[in-house]
Amino acid sequence: MKSRFIAILLIVTILLGSWGTYYTLAATKSELNTQSSELDTKIAEKEKEIETVESNLSAAMKEVQTLVAQISTYEQAISDLNDKINTVSDEITQAENDIAQKEKETEEKQDLLNKRLIAIYESGNTSYLDMLLTSSDLSDFLSKYYLISEIAEYDTNLIISLKEARAKLEEAKIELETNKASLENAKAEQVEKQEALKKIKAEKDSKVASLNSEEKALESELEEFEKDKKDVQSQLAAIARQEAAEAAARAAAASGGTTASGGTSSSSGYIFPIPGLSKSNIRTLKYPSYAGHTGVDININVVGKNVVAVKSGTVAISTAMRRADGSYKSYGEYVVINHHDGTMTLYAHMLSGSRTVSPGDEVTQGQIIGTVGSTGNSTGPHLHFEVRVNGSPVNPISYLP
Repeated sequence: MKSRFIAILLIVTILLGSWGTYYTLAATKSELNTQSSELDTKIAEKEKEIETVESNLSAAMKEVQTLVAQISTYEQAISDLNDKINTVSDEITQAENDIAQKEKETEEKQDLLNKRLIAIYESGNTSYLDMLLTSSDLSDFLSKYYLISEIAEYDTNLIISLKEARAKLEEAKIELETNKASLENAKAEQVEKQEALKKIKAEKDSKVASLNSEEKALESELEEFEKDKKDVQSQLAAIARQEAAEAAARAAAASGGTTASGGTSSSSGYIFPIPGLSKSNIRTLKYPSYAGHTGVDININVVGKNVVAVKSGTVAISTAMRRADGSYKSYGEYVVINHHDGTMTLYAHMLSGSRTVSPGDEVTQGQIIGTVGSTGNSTGPHLHFEVRVNGSPVNPISYLP
């Protein structure tokens, strides 16, 4: 099966080479249009052949594909739970420290209030009125009145402060218990998912044993791709966390100033990533189009077309994923742009050497970042396009015009 994939890719490559020759020899715009149309027809025929090959995959191989995607999903969920457990554990430690501090402060205020009450009790029948009536003159009266007012206000504030401290202490204790319950739930869910993961891995290993040699090679590539996707996921999640922390710090420094909100499906402000094309150039609009697919493939009439930034932002990643022997794998030539609104976009499988941007570059909407290609885990020319929210993939269809 893999050999048929390779054969098809060779045919597509030859066609692409022929197109370059046609472009050079064509004398008129009409001839160019005709030759381009012929090439699109041939590409479409080859894509149908690829679909036929894919439809002939054994039932076991299709099950393996699904299981590999499920394994990746469970592993990501377990990783997320690990992060949650660590975060909640830190919050519990901080809460316990805060509670200890609040209890100390409350005890100090209570002790001070007790001393004030004892002092009043020990003064016997002496009252504030007695103090005022024993004033020697008007100046002494006003001085004592001011002193009494200050003492009364201090006592009142002390009582109010004590009540507030006790209320905050109770709130902190309730939050602590909530966090502890959340931690226990996360740990229980983690154990459950780990058990499910073991079962799925065992089932996958059993299915792999029944595959032929070509399908086993394909399964190995699928596993490699899933691992690479998780690595990319970790990188983007780290970028999202750092940006969120920086935004929070800026908001705190601005003393309550407003911050920008993330784009939504109805107001993302994106343009289509391939100029002149639209959703009609996407053969499968279902998301995910197959298990484990984290984006959408723009694959109709795309040969030789430019890829552009759908929105302005900063290039987070621009690289080529290769094996030790130099061959392309996974996303191949790909770019990720951070739009600084909670979203990032990923453009993959671009033509070798076509990337025009580097990490850290500021790009504007519509700026060319590469050319459609078929590098990496790809069976034909197309643009794999993803939208990430806080680092995680979401359905990109609704973000496109």
